[in-house]
Amino acid sequence: MLDINAMLLFARVVAAQGYTQAAKNTGIPKSTLSRKITQLEKDLDVRLLQRNSRSLCLTEEGRQVYEKALNILHEVESVQNSLEISQQAISGTLKVLFPISFDQNLATSLCTGFLQKYPKIDVAFQFCDGDVDLIGQNFDIAIMFGPLANSNLIARPLFERDMVLTATPRYLKNFGTPVDAATLATHRGILLGNNNSLPIWPLGIGAEKSLVSFYPKACVNSAAAVKQMVMADIGIAILSDTQCRHELQRGELVRLLANHKLEKLKAYGLYSSRNQLAPRISYFLDYVAKSFDKVESQQLLQLSPVRDASY
Repeated sequence: MLDINAMLLFARVVAAQGYTQAAKNTGIPKSTLSRKITQLEKDLDVRLLQRNSRSLCLTEEGRQVYEKALNILHEVESVQNSLEISQQAISGTLKVLFPISFDQNLATSLCTGFLQKYPKIDVAFQFCDGDVDLIGQNFDIAIMFGPLANSNLIARPLFERDMVLTATPRYLKNFGTPVDAATLATHRGILLGNNNSLPIWPLGIGAEKSLVSFYPKACVNSAAAVKQMVMADIGIAILSDTQCRHELQRGELVRLLANHKLEKLKAYGLYSSRNQLAPRISYFLDYVAKSFDKVESQQLLQLSPVRDASY
């Protein structure tokens, strides 16, 4: 397949009338530019440039390729310019609701990155626990986890995560390892929710799903707090795969009932049709959907394991 990037570099070399100036313009070493264009000639099976000690001259085939490459370069620059104009044009205040169970450091990092990318936008974000009333609460967007209740709000999928039923080796040593749904129901669990949430673990997917009631040793509305209590050997909990991946790899957590698949955790961006997807809303949803994986990975790298020193 033809290397489009090599064609763009070829156009820049010709426009600069040589490798030396092109290297200064692009910040790419002369050797790299030369290698790219030599490979482009091999791919096209034609000589594009006549080289001598003082100058570069286009061959007839090179002139034809240059014209095509110049058109591509202009299109790329046009896209870049339009994006820069768009980023400068959108402005105003964006009001965002996050669920209280959403990691607050992660939400802050997402909003910070968005502000840095779109400096003319102001952001007001809060955490809520309960039903969402965007119009009544005067917010533009709500980030919510599914399943979603029926409403007049428009829901855009943002990201999803695999879920893992897990506990520490010491908890399992003290209380035993569940081998099926029946034995799981006898264990202590950590519930992510509020006072109205039912202590139930949904095991399986679709028609194979079964609901397992458990004793809620603790109930919290923070995913980070759930993980911290699991790591402190308080009980069993369901965590996202990314949230506990490193602990599973290090043996600090154990995956339970791996043959029972769990429903994925799905996150949505909710907004009212009354807003007609204003640019600031659209840009924020796009940013979260594209940046969440990277931001979450950066957050996890910054966290140190929570362990009892005597373990």
